[in-house]
Amino acid sequence: MPESRTCRSKFSINDSLYRLYNRTWQQKLEMSSDHVVVVGGGVIGLTIAHQLLQSTLKPKELTIISQHFPRDVPISHEYTSPWAGAHFRPFPHRPEFYESDKRESAYTRETYKYFKKLAKAFPESTIEFMKGIDYLEEPTPEYANLGPGFNSSSLDSFKQISSENLPSAVKAGFEYTTYCLNAPEYLKFLQDQITTLSKYQKVKLNIKRMTLHSLREAYDLFPTCTTLFNATGQGLQLDGGQDPQCFGIRGQTLLLDVPHPTKYGKVTITHQSKDGNWTFVIKRPSTNGKPQFILGGTKQPGDGRIMPRDADSQAIMERAKVLYPDLMVGGKFDVVGVNVGFRPARTGGSRVQTEYTTHKGRPVCIVHSYGLGGMGYETSVGVALHALKLYSESRSLSKL
Repeated sequence: MPESRTCRSKFSINDSLYRLYNRTWQQKLEMSSDHVVVVGGGVIGLTIAHQLLQSTLKPKELTIISQHFPRDVPISHEYTSPWAGAHFRPFPHRPEFYESDKRESAYTRETYKYFKKLAKAFPESTIEFMKGIDYLEEPTPEYANLGPGFNSSSLDSFKQISSENLPSAVKAGFEYTTYCLNAPEYLKFLQDQITTLSKYQKVKLNIKRMTLHSLREAYDLFPTCTTLFNATGQGLQLDGGQDPQCFGIRGQTLLLDVPHPTKYGKVTITHQSKDGNWTFVIKRPSTNGKPQFILGGTKQPGDGRIMPRDADSQAIMERAKVLYPDLMVGGKFDVVGVNVGFRPARTGGSRVQTEYTTHKGRPVCIVHSYGLGGMGYETSVGVALHALKLYSESRSLSKL
Protein backbone atom coordinates (compact mmCIF):
# COMPACT_ATOMS: atom_id res chain seq x y z
CA MET A 1 0.00 0.00 0.00
CA PRO A 2 1.40 3.45 -0.89
CA GLU A 3 2.59 5.44 2.11
CA SER A 4 0.15 8.17 3.07
CA ARG A 5 1.09 11.87 3.12
CA THR A 6 0.40 11.94 6.86
CA CYS A 7 2.72 9.03 7.62
CA ARG A 8 5.43 10.31 5.30
CA SER A 9 5.41 13.75 6.91
CA LYS A 10 5.37 12.33 10.42
CA PHE A 11 8.46 10.18 10.01
CA SER A 12 10.54 12.12 7.47
CA ILE A 13 10.12 15.66 8.74
CA ASN A 14 13.19 15.89 10.97
CA ASP A 15 15.44 14.13 8.47
CA SER A 16 14.38 16.59 5.78
CA LEU A 17 15.04 19.57 8.01
CA TYR A 18 18.50 18.41 8.91
CA ARG A 19 19.39 17.59 5.32
CA LEU A 20 18.13 21.05 4.41
CA TYR A 21 20.77 22.54 6.70
CA ASN A 22 23.49 19.97 5.90
CA ARG A 23 23.67 18.80 9.48
CA THR A 24 24.20 15.30 10.78
CA TRP A 25 22.02 13.38 13.21
CA GLN A 26 24.93 13.15 15.62
CA GLN A 27 25.64 16.87 15.80
CA LYS A 28 25.10 18.19 19.32
CA LEU A 29 23.65 21.68 19.50
CA GLU A 30 24.11 24.06 22.38
CA MET A 31 21.12 24.23 24.76
CA SER A 32 20.66 27.49 26.59
CA SER A 33 18.64 28.21 29.71
CA ASP A 34 16.76 30.99 27.95
CA HIS A 35 13.00 31.37 27.97
CA VAL A 36 12.15 33.16 24.72
CA VAL A 37 8.75 34.77 24.18
CA VAL A 38 7.51 35.63 20.69
CA VAL A 39 4.60 38.06 20.65
CA GLY A 40 2.69 37.75 17.37
CA GLY A 41 1.32 34.72 15.53
CA GLY A 42 1.53 36.08 12.00
CA VAL A 43 4.08 35.09 9.40
CA ILE A 44 6.89 37.13 11.00
CA GLY A 45 6.38 35.77 14.52
CA LEU A 46 5.98 32.17 13.37
CA THR A 47 9.03 32.42 11.11
CA ILE A 48 11.16 33.75 13.96
CA ALA A 49 10.06 30.80 16.12
CA HIS A 50 10.68 28.38 13.24
CA GLN A 51 14.17 29.69 12.52
CA LEU A 52 15.04 29.85 16.22
CA LEU A 53 14.26 26.16 16.66
CA GLN A 54 16.59 25.31 13.76
CA SER A 55 19.47 27.36 15.11
CA THR A 56 22.16 26.74 17.69
CA LEU A 57 20.44 29.42 19.78
CA LYS A 58 17.43 27.29 20.59
CA PRO A 59 16.12 28.09 24.07
CA LYS A 60 15.05 25.88 26.93
CA GLU A 61 11.51 27.23 26.66
CA LEU A 62 9.60 28.99 23.88
CA THR A 63 6.30 30.79 24.31
CA ILE A 64 4.25 32.21 21.43
CA ILE A 65 1.60 34.74 22.41
CA SER A 66 -1.03 35.84 19.91
CA GLN A 67 -4.65 36.85 19.68
CA HIS A 68 -4.99 34.77 16.50
CA PHE A 69 -3.49 31.53 15.15
CA PRO A 70 -3.43 29.81 11.73
CA ARG A 71 -6.28 27.34 12.28
CA ASP A 72 -8.80 29.90 13.54
CA VAL A 73 -12.24 29.69 11.92
CA PRO A 74 -13.44 32.15 10.85
CA ILE A 75 -10.30 34.14 10.11
CA SER A 76 -10.33 37.54 11.76
CA HIS A 77 -9.64 40.62 9.64
CA GLU A 78 -7.34 41.70 12.48
CA TYR A 79 -5.12 38.73 11.56
CA THR A 80 -3.40 40.05 8.45
CA SER A 81 -1.22 37.13 7.35
CA PRO A 82 -3.90 34.65 6.13
CA TRP A 83 -5.41 37.24 3.77
CA ALA A 84 -2.21 37.83 1.82
CA GLY A 85 -1.74 37.05 -1.85
CA ALA A 86 1.80 36.04 -0.90
CA HIS A 87 4.23 36.26 -3.78
CA PHE A 88 7.66 37.81 -4.26
CA ARG A 89 7.65 41.06 -6.17
CA PRO A 90 11.05 42.82 -6.18
CA PHE A 91 11.43 46.58 -6.13
CA PRO A 92 14.26 49.06 -6.84
CA HIS A 93 15.64 51.16 -4.01
CA ARG A 94 14.01 54.57 -3.91
CA PRO A 95 16.42 57.50 -3.32
CA GLU A 96 14.35 58.92 -0.46
CA PHE A 97 14.18 55.53 1.33
CA TYR A 98 17.41 54.04 0.07
CA GLU A 99 18.76 52.54 3.29
CA SER A 100 15.50 50.93 4.42
CA ASP A 101 14.77 49.69 0.88
CA LYS A 102 18.26 48.19 0.69
CA ARG A 103 17.81 46.41 4.02
CA GLU A 104 14.33 45.11 3.21
CA SER A 105 15.38 44.05 -0.27
CA ALA A 106 18.15 41.99 1.34
CA TYR A 107 15.53 40.34 3.54
CA THR A 108 13.63 39.26 0.43
CA ARG A 109 16.73 37.66 -1.09
CA GLU A 110 17.43 35.66 2.09
CA THR A 111 13.84 34.45 2.06
CA TYR A 112 14.05 33.58 -1.63
CA LYS A 113 17.14 31.42 -1.11
CA TYR A 114 15.57 29.62 1.84
CA PHE A 115 12.27 29.04 0.02
CA LYS A 116 14.11 27.35 -2.84
CA LYS A 117 15.30 24.70 -0.39
CA LEU A 118 12.08 24.55 1.59
CA ALA A 119 9.93 24.01 -1.50
CA LYS A 120 12.00 20.97 -2.47
CA ALA A 121 12.13 19.47 1.02
CA PHE A 122 8.48 20.15 1.86
CA PRO A 123 6.04 20.36 -1.06
CA GLU A 124 3.27 20.67 1.55
CA SER A 125 4.60 24.18 2.27
CA THR A 126 2.73 25.08 -1.00
CA ILE A 127 5.65 27.20 -2.23
CA GLU A 128 5.82 27.19 -6.04
CA PHE A 129 8.40 28.91 -8.22
CA MET A 130 7.29 30.47 -11.51
CA LYS A 131 7.76 33.42 -13.82
CA GLY A 132 6.93 36.89 -12.50
CA ILE A 133 6.05 39.78 -14.82
CA ASP A 134 5.72 43.49 -14.03
CA TYR A 135 4.03 45.88 -16.47
CA LEU A 136 4.33 49.62 -15.77
CA GLU A 137 2.57 52.38 -17.68
CA GLU A 138 4.62 55.12 -16.01
CA PRO A 139 7.87 53.59 -14.71
CA THR A 140 9.84 55.68 -12.25
CA PRO A 141 13.52 56.36 -13.01
CA GLU A 142 14.52 53.59 -10.58
CA TYR A 143 12.64 51.05 -12.70
CA ALA A 144 13.62 52.54 -16.05
CA ASN A 145 17.31 52.60 -15.10
CA LEU A 146 17.26 49.11 -13.55
CA GLY A 147 18.38 50.49 -10.23
CA PRO A 148 19.73 48.54 -7.23
CA GLY A 149 17.31 45.84 -6.15
CA PHE A 150 15.77 45.49 -9.60
CA ASN A 151 18.24 43.98 -12.02
CA SER A 152 20.01 40.75 -12.92
CA SER A 153 22.62 41.08 -10.16
CA SER A 154 20.20 39.71 -7.55
CA LEU A 155 17.21 38.35 -9.49
CA ASP A 156 17.07 35.00 -11.24
CA SER A 157 16.26 35.07 -14.98
CA PHE A 158 15.74 38.84 -14.92
CA LYS A 159 15.25 40.57 -18.24
CA GLN A 160 13.51 43.57 -19.73
CA ILE A 161 10.66 42.79 -22.10
CA SER A 162 11.04 44.28 -25.58
CA SER A 163 8.68 47.10 -26.46
CA GLU A 164 6.95 45.16 -29.25
CA ASN A 165 5.84 42.53 -26.72
CA LEU A 166 4.30 44.97 -24.24
CA PRO A 167 0.53 45.39 -23.76
CA SER A 168 -1.17 48.58 -24.86
CA ALA A 169 -0.19 51.70 -22.84
CA VAL A 170 2.61 49.86 -21.01
CA LYS A 171 5.96 51.63 -21.33
CA ALA A 172 8.16 49.11 -19.50
CA GLY A 173 7.93 45.42 -18.69
CA PHE A 174 10.20 43.04 -16.81
CA GLU A 175 10.28 39.36 -16.00
CA TYR A 176 12.14 37.26 -13.44
CA THR A 177 11.76 34.04 -11.48
CA THR A 178 9.52 34.41 -8.45
CA TYR A 179 7.36 32.23 -6.21
CA CYS A 180 3.89 32.20 -4.75
CA LEU A 181 2.33 30.26 -1.90
CA ASN A 182 -1.00 29.57 -0.23
CA ALA A 183 -0.91 31.93 2.73
CA PRO A 184 -3.37 30.14 5.07
CA GLU A 185 -1.84 26.73 4.37
CA TYR A 186 1.73 27.99 4.73
CA LEU A 187 0.93 29.42 8.16
CA LYS A 188 -0.47 26.05 9.26
CA PHE A 189 2.66 24.39 7.90
CA LEU A 190 4.85 26.75 9.93
CA GLN A 191 2.92 26.09 13.12
CA ASP A 192 3.13 22.33 12.58
CA GLN A 193 6.87 22.58 11.99
CA ILE A 194 7.30 24.57 15.20
CA THR A 195 5.40 21.93 17.17
CA THR A 196 7.42 19.07 15.69
CA LEU A 197 10.79 20.78 16.04
CA SER A 198 10.16 21.79 19.65
CA LYS A 199 9.47 18.16 20.53
CA TYR A 200 12.52 16.92 18.66
CA GLN A 201 14.77 19.59 20.14
CA LYS A 202 13.29 19.07 23.63
CA VAL A 203 12.26 22.71 23.88
CA LYS A 204 9.21 23.35 26.06
CA LEU A 205 6.63 25.03 23.81
CA ASN A 206 3.76 27.16 25.12
CA ILE A 207 1.06 28.46 22.76
CA LYS A 208 -0.92 31.19 24.50
CA ARG A 209 -3.98 32.84 22.98
CA MET A 210 -4.38 36.24 24.59
CA THR A 211 -4.54 39.94 23.82
CA LEU A 212 -1.75 41.99 25.32
CA HIS A 213 -2.17 45.70 25.96
CA SER A 214 1.55 46.21 26.55
CA LEU A 215 4.74 44.19 26.29
CA ARG A 216 5.17 44.52 30.04
CA GLU A 217 2.18 42.19 30.44
CA ALA A 218 4.21 39.44 28.77
CA TYR A 219 6.99 39.87 31.34
CA ASP A 220 4.42 39.79 34.15
CA LEU A 221 2.83 36.62 32.77
CA PHE A 222 6.18 34.94 32.09
CA PRO A 223 8.67 36.28 34.64
CA THR A 224 11.35 33.82 33.47
CA CYS A 225 11.37 35.43 30.01
CA THR A 226 14.92 36.39 29.05
CA THR A 227 14.27 37.73 25.53
CA LEU A 228 11.06 38.89 23.86
CA PHE A 229 10.60 39.10 20.09
CA ASN A 230 8.07 41.78 19.24
CA ALA A 231 6.39 40.65 15.98
CA THR A 232 3.12 42.48 16.51
CA GLY A 233 2.75 44.00 13.05
CA GLN A 234 2.19 47.61 14.05
CA GLY A 235 4.54 47.48 17.00
CA LEU A 236 2.97 47.06 20.42
CA GLN A 237 5.13 49.04 22.84
CA LEU A 238 6.55 48.26 26.27
CA ASP A 239 4.09 50.49 28.11
CA GLY A 240 1.20 50.06 25.71
CA GLY A 241 -0.01 51.58 22.49
CA GLN A 242 1.46 51.02 19.05
CA ASP A 243 4.51 52.50 17.43
CA PRO A 244 3.33 55.97 16.35
CA GLN A 245 5.20 55.55 13.06
CA CYS A 246 3.07 52.52 12.15
CA PHE A 247 -0.15 52.57 10.16
CA GLY A 248 -2.39 50.13 8.37
CA ILE A 249 -2.85 49.86 4.62
CA ARG A 250 -6.19 48.32 3.71
CA GLY A 251 -6.02 45.71 0.99
CA GLN A 252 -9.04 44.16 -0.72
CA THR A 253 -8.63 41.26 -3.13
CA LEU A 254 -10.85 38.64 -4.74
CA LEU A 255 -10.43 34.88 -4.51
CA LEU A 256 -11.35 33.23 -7.81
CA ASP A 257 -12.19 29.74 -8.98
CA VAL A 258 -10.92 29.14 -12.50
CA PRO A 259 -11.90 25.60 -13.58
CA HIS A 260 -10.23 25.73 -16.99
CA PRO A 261 -6.46 25.63 -17.65
CA THR A 262 -4.86 29.07 -17.61
CA LYS A 263 -1.37 30.47 -18.10
CA TYR A 264 -1.56 31.97 -14.61
CA GLY A 265 -0.78 28.57 -13.20
CA LYS A 266 2.81 29.26 -14.25
CA VAL A 267 3.09 33.05 -14.13
CA THR A 268 2.14 35.87 -11.77
CA ILE A 269 1.59 39.33 -13.26
CA THR A 270 1.41 42.78 -11.72
CA HIS A 271 0.20 45.73 -13.80
CA GLN A 272 0.66 49.31 -12.62
CA SER A 273 -1.41 51.87 -14.48
CA LYS A 274 -0.48 55.52 -14.81
CA ASP A 275 -3.25 56.47 -12.36
CA GLY A 276 -1.51 54.43 -9.64
CA ASN A 277 -3.79 51.38 -9.59
CA TRP A 278 -2.10 48.00 -9.16
CA THR A 279 -3.89 45.04 -10.71
CA PHE A 280 -2.38 41.64 -10.10
CA VAL A 281 -3.10 37.95 -10.38
CA ILE A 282 -1.42 35.48 -8.03
CA LYS A 283 -1.87 31.76 -8.02
CA ARG A 284 -2.91 30.30 -4.67
CA PRO A 285 -1.46 26.77 -4.81
CA SER A 286 -3.68 24.05 -3.43
CA THR A 287 -2.96 20.84 -1.56
CA ASN A 288 -5.82 19.08 -3.42
CA GLY A 289 -4.67 19.92 -6.93
CA LYS A 290 -7.30 22.63 -7.54
CA PRO A 291 -5.56 25.99 -7.32
CA GLN A 292 -7.40 29.25 -6.92
CA PHE A 293 -6.26 32.72 -7.86
CA ILE A 294 -5.98 36.01 -6.02
CA LEU A 295 -7.12 38.98 -8.09
CA GLY A 296 -6.31 42.38 -6.67
CA GLY A 297 -6.20 44.83 -5.41
CA THR A 298 -6.32 47.97 -3.35
CA LYS A 299 -3.76 49.92 -1.33
CA GLN A 300 -5.67 52.23 1.00
CA PRO A 301 -3.53 53.77 3.76
CA GLY A 302 -5.46 54.70 6.89
CA ASP A 303 -8.70 53.07 5.69
CA GLY A 304 -10.03 50.96 8.57
CA ARG A 305 -13.13 49.51 6.91
CA ILE A 306 -13.29 45.80 7.80
CA MET A 307 -16.18 44.80 5.55
CA PRO A 308 -15.62 44.35 1.81
CA ARG A 309 -16.49 47.37 -0.28
CA ASP A 310 -18.53 46.51 -3.40
CA ALA A 311 -17.11 49.50 -5.26
CA ASP A 312 -13.59 48.18 -4.73
CA SER A 313 -14.50 44.72 -5.99
CA GLN A 314 -16.21 46.15 -9.06
CA ALA A 315 -13.23 48.39 -9.84
CA ILE A 316 -10.83 45.44 -9.60
CA MET A 317 -13.00 43.33 -11.92
CA GLU A 318 -13.42 46.13 -14.45
CA ARG A 319 -9.66 46.48 -14.74
CA ALA A 320 -9.14 42.72 -14.85
CA LYS A 321 -11.67 42.26 -17.66
CA VAL A 322 -9.24 44.13 -19.87
CA LEU A 323 -5.99 42.84 -18.41
CA TYR A 324 -6.79 39.22 -17.54
CA PRO A 325 -9.90 38.15 -19.48
CA ASP A 326 -8.89 34.49 -19.54
CA LEU A 327 -9.60 34.29 -15.80
CA MET A 328 -13.30 34.75 -16.54
CA VAL A 329 -15.77 31.88 -16.63
CA GLY A 330 -18.75 32.32 -18.93
CA GLY A 331 -18.07 36.03 -19.33
CA LYS A 332 -17.66 36.81 -15.62
CA PHE A 333 -15.34 36.18 -12.71
CA ASP A 334 -16.23 33.29 -10.41
CA VAL A 335 -15.62 35.07 -7.10
CA VAL A 336 -15.67 32.64 -4.17
CA GLY A 337 -14.42 35.05 -1.53
CA VAL A 338 -13.49 38.67 -0.87
CA ASN A 339 -10.37 39.21 1.24
CA VAL A 340 -9.84 42.28 3.38
CA GLY A 341 -6.61 42.64 5.34
CA PHE A 342 -4.57 45.47 6.83
CA ARG A 343 -0.90 45.56 5.91
CA PRO A 344 1.14 46.79 8.91
CA ALA A 345 3.36 49.48 7.40
CA ARG A 346 5.76 51.88 9.09
CA THR A 347 6.96 55.34 8.07
CA GLY A 348 10.67 55.15 7.34
CA GLY A 349 10.69 51.40 6.93
CA SER A 350 10.38 48.34 9.13
CA ARG A 351 11.89 48.15 12.61
CA VAL A 352 14.25 45.26 13.29
CA GLN A 353 16.13 46.46 16.31
CA THR A 354 17.14 45.54 19.86
CA GLU A 355 15.81 47.49 22.82
CA TYR A 356 17.45 47.08 26.22
CA THR A 357 15.34 48.24 29.11
CA THR A 358 14.20 47.22 32.59
CA HIS A 359 11.06 45.69 34.03
CA LYS A 360 10.49 45.75 37.78
CA GLY A 361 14.15 46.40 38.38
CA ARG A 362 15.58 43.67 36.15
CA PRO A 363 17.15 44.14 32.72
CA VAL A 364 15.14 42.84 29.77
CA CYS A 365 15.83 42.55 26.05
CA ILE A 366 13.26 43.14 23.31
CA VAL A 367 14.02 42.35 19.67
CA HIS A 368 11.55 44.39 17.61
CA SER A 369 10.55 42.87 14.26
CA TYR A 370 7.57 44.68 12.78
CA GLY A 371 6.26 47.17 10.24
CA LEU A 372 6.84 45.15 7.04
CA GLY A 373 3.67 46.37 5.31
CA GLY A 374 2.67 44.07 2.46
CA MET A 375 6.04 42.28 2.40
CA GLY A 376 5.52 39.92 5.31
CA TYR A 377 6.02 36.66 3.45
CA GLU A 378 8.73 37.81 1.08
CA THR A 379 10.85 39.29 3.91
CA SER A 380 9.97 36.73 6.60
CA VAL A 381 13.09 34.59 6.69
CA GLY A 382 15.44 37.54 6.20
CA VAL A 383 13.79 39.40 9.07
CA ALA A 384 13.95 36.31 11.27
CA LEU A 385 17.66 35.80 10.58
CA HIS A 386 18.39 39.46 11.37
CA ALA A 387 16.33 39.20 14.56
CA LEU A 388 18.21 36.05 15.60
CA LYS A 389 21.54 37.78 14.96
CA LEU A 390 20.45 40.54 17.33
CA TYR A 391 19.35 37.92 19.85
CA SER A 392 22.73 36.21 19.63
CA GLU A 393 24.50 39.52 20.19
CA SER A 394 22.31 40.23 23.23
CA ARG A 395 23.20 36.85 24.72
CA SER A 396 26.89 37.57 24.23
CA LEU A 397 26.54 40.91 25.99
CA SER A 398 24.73 39.31 28.93
CA LYS A 399 27.76 37.06 29.53
CA LEU A 400 30.21 39.97 29.81
